[in-house]
Amino acid sequence: MRVVSWNIELGRQVDRAAEELTEIPELRDADLLLVQEMDPEGTQRLAERLGMNYRYSAPAEHPMTQLPFGNAVLSQWPMSEVVDVPLPHIARVQGQPRCATSTTVMVDGTPIVAYSVHIETVLLGLRRRSDQVSAIAQHAAEVAESRVVIGGDFNSASARSIRAFDSAMGEAGFTRTSATVGTTFERFGRPFTLDHLYSRGLRVQESGVVAAASASDHRPVWGHFSMA
Repeated sequence: MRVVSWNIELGRQVDRAAEELTEIPELRDADLLLVQEMDPEGTQRLAERLGMNYRYSAPAEHPMTQLPFGNAVLSQWPMSEVVDVPLPHIARVQGQPRCATSTTVMVDGTPIVAYSVHIETVLLGLRRRSDQVSAIAQHAAEVAESRVVIGGDFNSASARSIRAFDSAMGEAGFTRTSATVGTTFERFGRPFTLDHLYSRGLRVQESGVVAAASASDHRPVWGHFSMA
């Protein structure tokens, strides 16, 4: 099972993203595609370009675009209804309410619960961002299905925040299966690992990032899983 997570910056280059998702071998033919910073129209266009089903949710509009600002799960496989998981806390400066978007996908007859997530930026302190991760972890720990994958932009701009998020997810039984992928974002020449994949009940065979992808300021993260 191939999983790809990608923050497509403000949903601006959806058509370019669709091209790269079909042209780049590591991204092609994903069973699950987890995308962030999307609006409804862009999500629908991306799904149509890729021939995939989708589930989408957005808790608020983005002040720059005046459009809904949310997450989506896309898949070629059958999907259940969307589950919107509100996250606690809002940053005081240009913060938006955040959510995780979840659905159950029947991958070749096996149910997989998938979450697409977008944690607040460092404008919200680490303790409160850890609360957001814990809310996702707690929700995912209580789902009935044994196989779960969680991916997205965690805005983990420091090694300390990655350790804190790994701890919160680990307490709920999840492992960061993209731990070795490295840089997913650069700003002012500084590398950051903001985007991650976590899983339970799945065995990661390989994972990585695609530095050559150009549709966003984030690099897509991918993982190839087998059923544990």
